[in-house]
Amino acid sequence: MFMNLPLEFWLFAVPLLPLVGFLINGFFGRNLAPQTSGAIAASSVACAFLIAVGLFVGPLQKAEIHAQSIGWMATAGLNINLGLYLDELSGLYMLIITGIGALIHVYSIGYMSHDEGHWRYFAYLNLFVFSMLMLVLGDSLLTMFLGWEGVGLCSYLLIGFWYKDLKNTNAGMKAFIVNRVGDFGFMVGMFLIFWHFGTLSYAGPDGLFMSMRHAAAAGNIDHSLLNWAGLCLFVGACGKSAQIPLYVWLPDAMAGPTPVSALIHAATMVTAGIYMLARMNFVYVHAEHAMTVIAIVGASTALFAGTIGLVQRDIKKVLAYSTVSQLGFMFLAAGLGQFGLAVFHVFTHAFFKALLFLGSGSVIHSLEHTLGHGNPDSQDIWKMGGLKKKMPVTCWTMFIGCLALAGIPLTSGFFSKDAILFSAMHRGDSLGMVLYGMGLAGALCTAFYTFRMFSLTFLGNWRGNEAAYAHADESPASMSVPLVILAVFALFAGFLWLPPAFHTLGIHSNSLESWLAPIWVHGQLAMPADSLLRIPTSHDEAAIAAEWMNIGISSVVAVVMSFFGFAVYSKAGNLEKVKSLAIRDGRPTFLYGMLLNKYYVDELYDLVIVRPLKVISEVLFLVVDVVIIDLICVSGSAALVKAGSDLGRRIQTGFVRHYLYAFAVGAIVLTAVFLVIAQRRP
Repeated sequence: MFMNLPLEFWLFAVPLLPLVGFLINGFFGRNLAPQTSGAIAASSVACAFLIAVGLFVGPLQKAEIHAQSIGWMATAGLNINLGLYLDELSGLYMLIITGIGALIHVYSIGYMSHDEGHWRYFAYLNLFVFSMLMLVLGDSLLTMFLGWEGVGLCSYLLIGFWYKDLKNTNAGMKAFIVNRVGDFGFMVGMFLIFWHFGTLSYAGPDGLFMSMRHAAAAGNIDHSLLNWAGLCLFVGACGKSAQIPLYVWLPDAMAGPTPVSALIHAATMVTAGIYMLARMNFVYVHAEHAMTVIAIVGASTALFAGTIGLVQRDIKKVLAYSTVSQLGFMFLAAGLGQFGLAVFHVFTHAFFKALLFLGSGSVIHSLEHTLGHGNPDSQDIWKMGGLKKKMPVTCWTMFIGCLALAGIPLTSGFFSKDAILFSAMHRGDSLGMVLYGMGLAGALCTAFYTFRMFSLTFLGNWRGNEAAYAHADESPASMSVPLVILAVFALFAGFLWLPPAFHTLGIHSNSLESWLAPIWVHGQLAMPADSLLRIPTSHDEAAIAAEWMNIGISSVVAVVMSFFGFAVYSKAGNLEKVKSLAIRDGRPTFLYGMLLNKYYVDELYDLVIVRPLKVISEVLFLVVDVVIIDLICVSGSAALVKAGSDLGRRIQTGFVRHYLYAFAVGAIVLTAVFLVIAQRRP
């Protein structure tokens, strides 16, 4: 019976299953045991993943699926149906969201088993998965924006999940407010797209895909407007995907539970900006100025965040700045017109970064048994060490994740990051070489801080609380099994898209590249022939030689800097030397202090934006609220009515003689008025 159901039913079932899990936990979860609540949440996402796999390997191999539901809104010139659209791009994201989401839900059953608010946690987590699926499966920009706002809400709820701690609630509000800045840009970009094309839907004869192709064929494209639309949409992506200058929320978002960091801030939500750029690629190929800005911002973010990660002490903050940096690489690829490579790095990054976050959560979870929840020592890598013996599974799976993040050859991170660097080199102009240099410097920082973190956590001698080390042990199977699964993908996922240079060795594997190729057809067909963004279709000997050179350079950088980080931080004697270089006379050196304080960007924002806005709001409060509204409008009108009523009350004395006097005075006044009027008539 179920096999005969239409494909649209199964497509709608993918986001609706997590929504059902949210409703069950939201209404009844308070009365459920933690294991039951977690099982409901995890099973809903796991079932969604199984359906997603069925759609991915079956019907989606033949054609895209467009499922429309009831009409959402209809105004003059704008008809929006709440529908879903499944193609190669949304299908890949659907697998990432539900697959990694299911693993993180299973992990959370063990991680949150002793938390009194477990039911709220799993309800929020299910709601997030539903919102993220609506974002990627929506058949229009407006439906995407619905999911876009949904994940923003869920991010706020999950970051501030432990709301009794003021630091957590502040972090949640910071994330919410910063994302609203980006969302304003998204809305303006969406309005400009509608102004130009008259629609917000993707597919169909009147959708954006076909409208762009017809407009390009007729030469009826407003490049200036599309550049502005592309920049506005990119502002939204900067907020959601933590790019300069709106990246400041993501490091603070580590205040939430660690599985939240793995799901929202590593594997799914922060890559929503990349999805939006990839989905709108047919617009960006006609907005080269916007693309140049995207590439510069991406490369700058990759290097900027990479340098900050060099000195962080909190294990989750290291990974947070690593996420910001890797997102920069993705935007660099998108800005170079290599949307497929940007999505490829999303794909590989989802595995190894989720693995690293969950691994760090395993470490924190083990130490908090003794140190207590919220103790900063449970996340301070300078107060760890030697955990390799205590937590072997966590150690070795995190080691694999570190290999992939550092870009060690033949790991998944190596293939995706190397391809992005080569795209910058292959651009062939001075800007391309500058971007390549910035990206290579960012990769250098990545390799170093990755193995600095690993060495300080798992190698050498224990440097923290002895009781915490004595009671540290491996996490339960519900937490360790997802680590092993993610480690396998972190190692081998990159083999789905091998570089053309490997083809000369007789090794061919570009199944992911071929799978995503139809997504870029609309943009490639409408792209100007002389565009710098055009993806090269041929690889001559010179290009292959340049690619091998890039592979060699990036491999040497990754291996040498990883070994350097390992050599420096794995031995106790070297740690004292490092401290002496960073801190002199009890004070941090200028460079170390600058990096440790994150270039004082938060302080600068507070000085330039937050404080002036507070002063302006206080002045407006006094002038508008207190004086105009309260004093004049409310109190003033009340005083006027009271004065009038007092006067009327005094006139109505109840004595007949007073009324006769008033009558006489009125008669005299009226007589005088009539006489004056009569004299003025001709």
